[in-house]
Amino acid sequence: MKLPLHFLLPLLLLSTLLCLSSSELCHPEDKKVLLDIKKAFNDPYVLSSWDPKADCCHWLCVECDPTSHRIITLTIMADNKISGPIPPQIPVGGKLQRFDYSSYFHNRCLCGAPLPSCK
Repeated sequence: MKLPLHFLLPLLLLSTLLCLSSSELCHPEDKKVLLDIKKAFNDPYVLSSWDPKADCCHWLCVECDPTSHRIITLTIMADNKISGPIPPQIPVGGKLQRFDYSSYFHNRCLCGAPLPSCK
């Protein structure tokens, strides 16, 4: 039995949309760098939304370019839980346009690029 074209076309469109929505958009190199950054902070509760199984473009503190899906903004708020060096991998893949680290200046437990060297 042949299905009419007007029935098949919406099914094809729906299946394409479902595949696209379930695929990961985050660039693999960017995701690896972000996970390295999280690991460097040595606290499993810091950046807990950064799940390796999830698309990093949907993580908190991360903004991706809508076309290239490369990370363009990284905003990590410092608090008393975060300490240690800021990983040298920042900027992420050379595509990062903005890294908000303004709150780091109030946390003397943090150091490294772009902050003063660790002692």
